Amino acid sequence: MPNDNQKWVSIDLASLVNFGDRVTVGGAESGKEGLVTGFIGKTRETIVVQFDDSPNQSVTMKKELVTQIKRREMFIESAGSPKKAGRLRSKRKYR
Repeated sequence: MPNDNQKWVSIDLASLVNFGDRVTVGGAESGKEGLVTGFIGKTRETIVVQFDDSPNQSVTMKKELVTQIKRREMFIESAGSPKKAGRLRSKRKYR
């Protein structure tokens, strides 16, 4: 279940799904909400989701079945600042 102290914001379905995003799915699992825990394939079209009603089980599904994507508000704010993101990676090469 999502932590009530954190604010979740809906984002566009066309955007890339990241680890830790909350998704609502349609299809056979219609209306279920869960947490993205992984990806299969280079194009990230298949996602691994851990639903709230069965936290010990992971399910793989196509991204096209996702009907809603939510992301923590703090991650949306930090993604908008390229300077902060650049500081996390070192450009120095070790020999």
